[in-house]
Amino acid sequence: MILKTVLCLVAIATVEANIPLAQILPVPQKAASTSSLHNHGPAPSESFPFQEHLNDDFTLYWNFNTTHITFEMVVKTNGWVGFGISPKGAMKSSDVIIAWVKDGQAHFADRHAEGHFLPAIDSSQDWTLVMAQETGQFTMLKVARPLETCDDQDVPIKPGTTRVIYAYSQTDPSSDDAIGYHGNTRGTKSILLLDPPTNEQHEEDLPADVKILEFTNRNVSVPSEDTTYHCTMWKLPDLGGKNHMIRYEPIIQVGHETLIHHMVLYYCSGTVSDGSFPTSDFNCYVNPPTLTYSCYNILVAWAIGGKVFNFPKNVGYPVGEANDPGIFMLETHYDNPRMRSDFVDSSGMRMYVTSQLRQHDAGIIMVGVNVDKYHIIPPYEESFLSQGICHESCLAEGLGGQEIHVFANFLHAHLLGSKLRTRHFRNGTELPPLQEDNNYDFDYQETRFLNEERVIKKGDSLVVECECDSTKRTGITYGGLSSREEMCESFMLYYPRTRMNFCGSRIIYKAEDQYAGRDMLDVFPTFDWTDPKVHQDFRQTIADSEYAQICYGNMLVFKTHLKVFPMPKIENPYKKQDVCPLS
Repeated sequence: MILKTVLCLVAIATVEANIPLAQILPVPQKAASTSSLHNHGPAPSESFPFQEHLNDDFTLYWNFNTTHITFEMVVKTNGWVGFGISPKGAMKSSDVIIAWVKDGQAHFADRHAEGHFLPAIDSSQDWTLVMAQETGQFTMLKVARPLETCDDQDVPIKPGTTRVIYAYSQTDPSSDDAIGYHGNTRGTKSILLLDPPTNEQHEEDLPADVKILEFTNRNVSVPSEDTTYHCTMWKLPDLGGKNHMIRYEPIIQVGHETLIHHMVLYYCSGTVSDGSFPTSDFNCYVNPPTLTYSCYNILVAWAIGGKVFNFPKNVGYPVGEANDPGIFMLETHYDNPRMRSDFVDSSGMRMYVTSQLRQHDAGIIMVGVNVDKYHIIPPYEESFLSQGICHESCLAEGLGGQEIHVFANFLHAHLLGSKLRTRHFRNGTELPPLQEDNNYDFDYQETRFLNEERVIKKGDSLVVECECDSTKRTGITYGGLSSREEMCESFMLYYPRTRMNFCGSRIIYKAEDQYAGRDMLDVFPTFDWTDPKVHQDFRQTIADSEYAQICYGNMLVFKTHLKVFPMPKIENPYKKQDVCPLS
């Protein structure tokens, strides 16, 4: 997302303006959510705080506590209904229930699927049928289960991305063993069950003075290239003084849902004049205007699958004052693997701001692996670990001695990412992860609230880890901008705002004696990656290597920037409590 190390700080003189103002839209009494569901079928049997429209015929409602989860399904069918939890979104290895109502009698079973055939009935029935009924053309089912059943035939439900699968038929089975094939009435969807996105949480009316600002691309003719990073400059209109951004959401042009991989709204630092830029539209990383070097301070980061984000009631991102962001740069990553030439795009971001200031000013810090060719994932790896280190010296300098409170986080990788986490260390002891997602889905990336705010202070350090599955690759995958390249990043939303923007690392590969004097980036492609010993030796090379700290802030390159250090040793790793007794 933040795609270059800022080594050049630019002071810019004021000249005549040529960057357009962000648009101010009419203010509705209550903002419409981009995730509003179709109002199909009867209402559920009770009020549920969370819901998801799986398709035009299948609506899922749910609620949970610390030990159990309850689902209610409203499905347009008078036949059987199937629903389940799947490790990878496929039928194989999934934990499912199948139920139907026939002649007023409910039929139900907890099952597990071992392949693309009828799931077998579990020996332990851990899903409980609470209610089953037919209402007109619809079947309504309410079921409950423990989050962790300690049953090998079930799939645990944990924080992070959950892949649900569903299917239904228009006819009832003749028996438990004669359930007909569902045909095309089936699907899978990634959902945040235990940490739902903020657009699913209760919203109060917006302040009466709220202003809606739009930063959109201006009918961009997307090149017929695999990857394009397009930048558009915007100027903040006069807001009459300090305001707080309290909400943001994507504006995705219809039909471009898969074209827009991610968008980042940056702001420019220092004395930046909108008239200093020769153009307001350009390729972000191919000969961009030199003056943009001061414009890589992240305000909003969004990626495919993300929806509305609402700040906590006591926090807002400051805009509108002389020292606040005034010139913005919208970066849009167009992912165009078919290299189509007919896309003309006007997608962008929408901000909600108010002069009713909240208690705290928010900020955002990116942590992780620097985006460059030194980030290497070998081929044929089922779970290769990439690590980005935020050293305690960089954090201490960036925070300036104050504590920060992290309230939300956004994990980001590309196509190889499978498990992502942000680890937190204090005085040699590892604390619980700041955030983790053991079922990361490239097509479903959300900024997620933490279950409780996390304090980060001087002496702490962070490590962002991405487990990557490269089993289908035959060559090295490098860090880079394209979705076919990789990233490993974590974006922390926090308060109070500090001067810090980035805390990460770049590996300095240790060269073996036989490669002395050679750049290891030229050596690694010559390896025979089909040889398991080559993989073993590469892992040892990483363990023996050092890291350069990448450490900077708003118009600042910190003293610890490019400082070299060894891989930190974890003296007391965090151990999760095992809720299942040993068999």
